[in-house]
Amino acid sequence: MCWIRSWLVRNSQMAATDDLAQPACPHRFVGIVCWGLFLVMLSSCTTVPVPQTFPVSSETSAKIIETLQAREANVVSLKGLFQAELDGKGMAFAQSLQGTILYQRPDQFRIKGFTRFGGLVFDFVLSHGFYALRVKNQPRPIVGGSDDFQRLGELRLPVLLSLRAIEVLLGKLPLVDENSLAVQQGDETYQFDIPSDPRTNPSTLSQRIVIDQRTLHVRQLDYVNSEGESVVSIRTSDFRLVRDGSQVESGTILLPFGVQAEDHVEAGSVELEFMEIIVNEPLDKHVFTLAAF
Repeated sequence: MCWIRSWLVRNSQMAATDDLAQPACPHRFVGIVCWGLFLVMLSSCTTVPVPQTFPVSSETSAKIIETLQAREANVVSLKGLFQAELDGKGMAFAQSLQGTILYQRPDQFRIKGFTRFGGLVFDFVLSHGFYALRVKNQPRPIVGGSDDFQRLGELRLPVLLSLRAIEVLLGKLPLVDENSLAVQQGDETYQFDIPSDPRTNPSTLSQRIVIDQRTLHVRQLDYVNSEGESVVSIRTSDFRLVRDGSQVESGTILLPFGVQAEDHVEAGSVELEFMEIIVNEPLDKHVFTLAAF
């Protein structure tokens, strides 16, 4: 029995020695290397590069503003046929609508919305600082000044978003005071930051306009609060040549046939997709008369 005990002790000591002398498993080493490479790749994927911007010279910004203002002045009148998608808890109704828009420079609008079967949903006119809105099943129109859209109640949000979308389509931008603008240039865009004027209205939102460097078309306009957060966003897409009624030859005016306006606070959005736009054809001035309502 003593020899058996001696043999077991001797073999256990030899096994321990062999374990210490045995090199690490190659598969284990490869696994450690792969895990390290994975961590490096993961860290590189989660690192988002911050786009670099730099100030634009006053000469460059002046030329951009001149181009944008000239484009806006080229559209004296406009007629458009569109499909509208309204969505969100802040909207009076969430549905698809057919619509028409009439515009006469500088500040006359008429927008009508129809069901897909042609029934009138609403008729809105804005002229010289006053508006009137007629809604189906309501015997009297809602009338007020452009500084008081609260009278519209639950219809206020879709009307305001539609107006803001059309203003961006027309290029009606607040680029009057060049000295108050902060202009930055990125890889493909210019960014115009237009501060609010607390002297006239303390609650006025500032605006941020993103302009394509190559085409100088407005890609996006944001109304921004004092914390730098976007309250309302208007985005444009699908720029096309439109028919110019003042010219015999093909027109050279490009306008966006897709415009989306979204209110991030009241959770509502209006998306306009135009089927046809005609500019600079004479319009009957009576279509903008509030008395016609």
